[in-house]
Amino acid sequence: MQIGIGIIIIAVIIFFIARKKQSRTLISQQKSKNDEKDLFTITTKGSKNNLLQFTVNLNEEEFTKRAKDGTLFNDKNNHEITVEDIAGFYGLNEYSSNKNYCVTYCDGHYENEQWKNGSLALIKDMTLLFKKEIQRPNDGFVSDDGFVICCDWQNSNELTGTFLIFDTAGEQIFAKKTSANLGTCAISDNSKFALFETHNSDTADSNSIFIVDIAQKKIIHKFQRPTSFKSAFIDTDKKLIKLRDHRGFIFEINFSGQQTNKDDYEKQIINKGSVLDRLSLYFEKPDEVKFKDEKYLRLLTQALTDIDASYSFGQDRIYRMIGEYYEANGDTKLTIENWNKAVQINPKIGVKRKLDNLKQKA
Repeated sequence: MQIGIGIIIIAVIIFFIARKKQSRTLISQQKSKNDEKDLFTITTKGSKNNLLQFTVNLNEEEFTKRAKDGTLFNDKNNHEITVEDIAGFYGLNEYSSNKNYCVTYCDGHYENEQWKNGSLALIKDMTLLFKKEIQRPNDGFVSDDGFVICCDWQNSNELTGTFLIFDTAGEQIFAKKTSANLGTCAISDNSKFALFETHNSDTADSNSIFIVDIAQKKIIHKFQRPTSFKSAFIDTDKKLIKLRDHRGFIFEINFSGQQTNKDDYEKQIINKGSVLDRLSLYFEKPDEVKFKDEKYLRLLTQALTDIDASYSFGQDRIYRMIGEYYEANGDTKLTIENWNKAVQINPKIGVKRKLDNLKQKA
C-alpha cells in the first residue's frame, strides 16, 4: 500500500511540475491560499554531506475527494489561467493600450476537406466578454474602451474582405466589404476613429486608406495610400495618423492623406536609413538639387558596393547617375569614365550617343 501511494505521489508531483513549466501565462489567476486544501506538501531539511532531504506528505483526504469528483489532475491552483483557457482556442493576442482588454483571434482553415471558421474573442479581467465565429479574422485590435476591430479576409477566391467593428458586448456596429484585399488596420485608444487599408486589386477600392467615424458608423475619408506601412496610430486630437513601416520610420499624414512631416521623415531616412533607403530618397529630388549635393555623389559611390542598392538600381544605372552628376558639374573626364563603365555593363543604358559626342569633343 505504501509503495502504491508513493508511486502515485511521484506521478502527481511530476504532472504538476510539467504542467507548470508548460503554462504560457498571459493573464494571471489571483487566488487565495485558503481556496482549496493542498494535495500534498513538500518539506526539506539539511543532512550530512551538505545534502537536502525531501519529505513529501500526501493529504489522503483531499486525494480521495479529488479522485471521486474527477479533479485529481485539474491543476488550476498550480496552473495560471491563460488567454487560451478563457477563449477556448489558441490564437494571436493584442492588448489595449491601458492593458485592460485583450482581443484574441485565430484564422479559419480547412479540416478534413471541410471549411472551419476562425474565432475572435474579447477578454477583460479573466472574463470572456464575447466570442464569435468569423470566416478569417486577422489583424484584430482593441481600444481602451473595449471596442474591437478586425479584418475578415473571407474564404473566397475573389479579391475581397470585410472590415468589422464590435462593441464590448460583441454587437457588430460597422462592416465594410471591399473589392480588394484588406491590409492592416488601427483603432484610436478612445474609440473615436478606426482605419483600414486595401491593396492588390484594380478596382476603385484598392491601394486606399479608409477612415471610419465609429460614433457615426460611417466612412468619413478615403484616399490613396501614400506609403506602405506595418502599423498605424491615430491621434484624434490633432486628427493625424502616424504610419510606421517595417524599418520603424514614421510617415505622418492628416485625415485627407497629405503628409505632414516631410522634413522629419527625410531626417529619419538620412540618419537611420540604409544606402538603398537614402538613394531612393535622393532619386525623388529634382536634378538641380541633388547634383549640387556632394552627399549624393558619396552615396552613389557607396551604392556600387552595397548589395541591396546595386541589386535594386543596377550597377549600370548607378554608373550612369554618377556620370550625370559629373556632367552637371562640368567634369567631362569623369563623366566619360563612368559612362564607359555603364555602357560596358549594359550597352542599352541610354548614354551611348552622349558618350560618343563627349569623346569627340575631349
